[in-house]
Amino acid sequence: MKTSTILVACLLLSAVVKAQKICNELPQLELEPFATGFSYPIDLANAGDSRLFVVERLGKIWVIDSNGNKLSSEPFLDITNEVFTVFPQEYDERGLLGLAFHPNYPTTPYFYVNYIGNDSNSHISRFTVDPNNPNKAIKSSELRLLQVVQPKGKQFVNHKAGCVKFGKDGYLYTTFGDGGFMGDPFNNAQNPRVLLGKIIRIDVDHPSNGKNYGIPADNPYVNVDKWKDEIWATGLRNPFCFSFDRSTGDLWLPDVGQNSWEEINMHRVGMAGGENYGWSCYEGYHNYKFDSCDYNGAPYTFPIVEYGHTEKPCAAITGGFVYRGSRYPKMYGKYFYNDYCNGKYSCVFLENRSWMNIVLLDEDDLAYVRFGEDNKGELYTINTVTGEIEHLIDESEPHTKAMNKVADPGTTADAAKELNLKLYPNPNHGQFTVEVNALQQQDYVINVTNVYGNKIISETKKANAGINRWSFYSRQLQKGMYMLSIQTTRGSINQTFVVE
Repeated sequence: MKTSTILVACLLLSAVVKAQKICNELPQLELEPFATGFSYPIDLANAGDSRLFVVERLGKIWVIDSNGNKLSSEPFLDITNEVFTVFPQEYDERGLLGLAFHPNYPTTPYFYVNYIGNDSNSHISRFTVDPNNPNKAIKSSELRLLQVVQPKGKQFVNHKAGCVKFGKDGYLYTTFGDGGFMGDPFNNAQNPRVLLGKIIRIDVDHPSNGKNYGIPADNPYVNVDKWKDEIWATGLRNPFCFSFDRSTGDLWLPDVGQNSWEEINMHRVGMAGGENYGWSCYEGYHNYKFDSCDYNGAPYTFPIVEYGHTEKPCAAITGGFVYRGSRYPKMYGKYFYNDYCNGKYSCVFLENRSWMNIVLLDEDDLAYVRFGEDNKGELYTINTVTGEIEHLIDESEPHTKAMNKVADPGTTADAAKELNLKLYPNPNHGQFTVEVNALQQQDYVINVTNVYGNKIISETKKANAGINRWSFYSRQLQKGMYMLSIQTTRGSINQTFVVE
């Protein structure tokens, strides 16, 4: 990696994040039944009104009202004959994967889907809503915008991603995973000539150059030799569910890790694209196969949050949304997500220059696949096993206590205090102290990595209840930027520091 690239990466990491002050008081998160009766649901979208649209992997989309009731006995759209419809199996991620309505809907009566077709390739298509029935799409109206060829073979059935969203800029964003198997064997995520392992950005309103879409003029690699014009960012393994903060427009982009680390990336609205999120050179902050990956030359952008595979044999971050609803003040402004593999629901927010990542709820493993957001900013989660849609609520709010069980006080609120660390001095000369206030005796797993993904410090500290201070020193801490990651059973915290 060139020195200039490292400097750019450091600047990106050290940029001061402008955000509203977020209180440490956390919600008592719970899932409340909302709708049921779906077969392998995988996505949820709104069209700017009170309805929600439930996407089933096998190729159907249903419409439900604000009370969770189906508005018709017939699906809104049924393309099961076009979608790869093998009965869903473990590790097989093909099917109908994502849905987004045009931001000017219903004036512009279109919606867009990402699905794996019978040819096992990814397809981005546009459909039209029936002008005489807003709860019915015109199946014959399909306009195929884009096809991405996927690797073939029984081992390449995963890492399809497939999320679809419109940004505040009016452009359509969608993700493609690296195409599978383990370790990105074809180096797709770093290859600028393919769209696998990328997030792309296209203009669906101004088609050009013989295509059914246009290329935004400010896409980062327009007319760059050997780069696809559609690419917005590279270096992604399986970005299963990204989202835009409906208030700020910021892009939240989680990425499923390989064997050790899950990550959350965040792109501030108004910033130029072109980020390289590192896979498969890096996994989170860590060197995965840096010496053998074919690095594409774009500066590496570190995630704001990483967490390790510790308690359970696997982890797979599926992503979520920043809560911008009005019902639950303690949830406001925080990013909520879940992990499909271990069943945990967590929230992320910035506090004292550190990214807090706190576990709020532990649900069933291998069940919850994605989040959805209604037109008022309320959040829902999808249980693909039971076929249920559930509403995320804060049970500490008075009106929810009356309807549900009384919350167990203290558990999640205490977690924020317990993970609120101090690292000093910062900057330092290779010697620093970490201070945490533990509420009980427990282990803190501490890792420090450099901008090359090399692990400089890796220790497990046993904390006693109360203030704990641990000093660290390493001759490997030369001048530069470093990433500190601390993990407990309650969550993780991530912070950068500088050695002068």
